[in-house]
Amino acid sequence: MDGRELRRDNYCFVCGPENPKGMHLKFEKRPDGVYARFSLPKYYQGYDGVIHGGIITLLLDEAMAYLQTYHERFLTGRLTVRFHKPLLVGEEVEVRAWIEKERGRTKVTKAVMEKTSGEKVAEAEALMFVVREKE
Repeated sequence: MDGRELRRDNYCFVCGPENPKGMHLKFEKRPDGVYARFSLPKYYQGYDGVIHGGIITLLLDEAMAYLQTYHERFLTGRLTVRFHKPLLVGEEVEVRAWIEKERGRTKVTKAVMEKTSGEKVAEAEALMFVVREKE
């Protein structure tokens, strides 16, 4: 990442502080991408005691979208997720995302979710499209 300020949306379901039903996660900008550490409560479970796979997918997609900067807006064109281990309610995890390749207005991004023990929960790859701002 090149140090430009990250784009913000205060009503984003995952990270928006003004969304009363949102998750209010905070992503940290790092030189090699973005990072977040958190645990998820029971109301995000699918099967008893296990976080729903759709929520895990949402979080990986959000981390990759959070790579956008103030001057660029990304839209997910394709998203592939591979699940490795179940994530239990209340388990602390780390999510990291980075830009793997860039070509013109497309970016290949990757993300991984790991338990603090180092076990991989899931990984994702997305093809992101940069959308031009209206002038």
